Amino acid sequence: MAVSVRSSVADVRPLPERPSLEHLRNEAKSRLKFLRASDPTAQLSTAQLEIARAYGFPSWRRLHAEVTRLSSSPVFENALTKSERLRIEQALSRQEVAIDPAILDGYVGYYELNQKSIISVQREGNELIARLTGQTFLSLAPESNSKFFYRNSHICAQLSFITGIEGIATTVTLHQNGWEQTAGRVEEDRAKFVERLREERQAASEPLPGSEDALRRLIELTRTGTPDYALMSERLAHFFKEQLRDNMRAMQAWGDVISIKFLGVSKTDDSDIFEVDFAAARTEWRLTMAGPEKIGTASIRVLP
Repeated sequence: MAVSVRSSVADVRPLPERPSLEHLRNEAKSRLKFLRASDPTAQLSTAQLEIARAYGFPSWRRLHAEVTRLSSSPVFENALTKSERLRIEQALSRQEVAIDPAILDGYVGYYELNQKSIISVQREGNELIARLTGQTFLSLAPESNSKFFYRNSHICAQLSFITGIEGIATTVTLHQNGWEQTAGRVEEDRAKFVERLREERQAASEPLPGSEDALRRLIELTRTGTPDYALMSERLAHFFKEQLRDNMRAMQAWGDVISIKFLGVSKTDDSDIFEVDFAAARTEWRLTMAGPEKIGTASIRVLP
């Protein structure tokens, strides 16, 4: 069995069972963004080294080599298998452990998940609370020094932090619904700016440019069974493939589209909400955009 030499860093974060080079690169980019906030001359190599040491490796080269070795194994899983494995793991019951409360201060702050969502982390006594933009603060419990789960057992999600040498978290990863989304630390001004833009859009109650056209295209391509996955986020494409046959069958049964009406912007996930009337069904669609033509997320429900 191959053995990897690790650096002697206290409380290093273990690699996932099947790590991803793409995930590590995203962590390094988030770390670089954090470093450049205080030092505009910071180099990617510095960020890569800090990420490598956080995982217990003496260099980015050694970390890269180990992840490449693991990912090239014959038993390496595809995206669908990985998502299902993560979904099962994330739904397992968690065990709270005792940690030094002083660690918590390094995790407090703001982390940008995407251009419309901020994960806000605060300390309340000897525990952390976290909030995603548009939602309320919820209590977290530690399962290790760097990973926390939601006390509400109905929320099958966890947050794991990567810290720099000074003990301040540079990134947080949200583990939920079979996915791992990494958010980089940002300053409070940036967090407030992101949330203010979202509030202004909701107040204006106008659809994002291209969202109605994207919806019409999605409906038509679903009816014909010829989806264009390049115009979907990776996550949406994953679920779309799973549900294509069922959705195609339903829309064919509903008949032609009679009308599409914009209803407003969701305060929960900032999605555009549309009512779509088919010849034989009334439905509600929610879309977020990941670009001028690319759909980030989409959901549908039949109205009474």
